[in-house]
Amino acid sequence: MPASVDVVFTPDLLPFSNLMGKTVVVADILRATTTITVALANGASTISPVLTPENALHFAENDSDILIGGERQGVKVDGFHLGNSPREYTETVVRGKSIVLTTTNGTRTLQACQSAERVLIGSFLNLRAVVDDLMQAALEIVFACAGCEGGFCLEDTVFAGACVDALKSDGRSANVQLTDAAEVAHLLYREHNHDLVGMLRNCCHGKFLAGIGLGDDLLFCGHTNVVDIVPRQIDGRIVE
Repeated sequence: MPASVDVVFTPDLLPFSNLMGKTVVVADILRATTTITVALANGASTISPVLTPENALHFAENDSDILIGGERQGVKVDGFHLGNSPREYTETVVRGKSIVLTTTNGTRTLQACQSAERVLIGSFLNLRAVVDDLMQAALEIVFACAGCEGGFCLEDTVFAGACVDALKSDGRSANVQLTDAAEVAHLLYREHNHDLVGMLRNCCHGKFLAGIGLGDDLLFCGHTNVVDIVPRQIDGRIVE
């Protein structure tokens, strides 16, 4: 049973958070952590998050079996195999493949969490599996929201609040201590839980993605509890 739950709203605040000995759940709902979850569920072997497109190209230059994925300003980087749409990471494309991924917000957040005891990847798709995993850990929990270019974003915080709600609803976690940030995330989830896809369509980044022709990703990212894996980052690589 977890001892406490906190939420860090943006990666810029992570340097002020002590992650040592804690379980961190990274959330970049639109779209990196959703994409990572889908890729591993569809049979990708590993995912290596890196900070820049140059890092990604260098990482893969000597291995033709590696797929390079990611985005800048929401769209696929020139020369990459894949963008950052979870709909691209089908079983036919990714099974058995190692993937190098770079995104504007998500991979930066993953890099910032490497001092944690455990780093898990969360999305609405695997929410229940993440919560079940957290219930087995006698560690403090921190939800690290990727935000948007250093700022707050609604969708990541609502996901954190959904996990808080599930933890609070489990009788085993009745005495878990919530920080004020976790309470705020929970309140936001309760405001939007009746229509998560609508929340994704109306949040700032959702409107941006729809505006560049990626509106179908919003419906995909709003699916709940359809994947039962919990990806985790170990020594800089993400595995199932």
